Amino acid sequence: MFKSILTNVTIPAAADNPLDGVTPNINVFGVQFQGAIQLILGGLWALVLILVTAAFLMNLGKWGIARQRGHSDDIADGADGAKRSGVAFAAVAGASVIIGGILALTAAAGA
Repeated sequence: MFKSILTNVTIPAAADNPLDGVTPNINVFGVQFQGAIQLILGGLWALVLILVTAAFLMNLGKWGIARQRGHSDDIADGADGAKRSGVAFAAVAGASVIIGGILALTAAAGA
């Protein structure tokens, strides 16, 4: 019985991709929509850069004041905050490069 089942079962080598050749594109909604989206995203990116820069400068100020007054606990807190906000600034500033790299890798992998 099992021998007849095994001979009648066929397994396809690969399933057909129903979205083959489909790529995301916001041009469908028109040039005005695309321009508005780019403007909004650019504004948000600039706002985040400003906020992260302000946090970095504030943490550097806390660190400097703590060093000047000799508060060892506050020195460590200010240094940690400056490191975290510096890494956050680098990530926000390099967001386009990071996202572009991820998209290039997925395109190269054929995903």
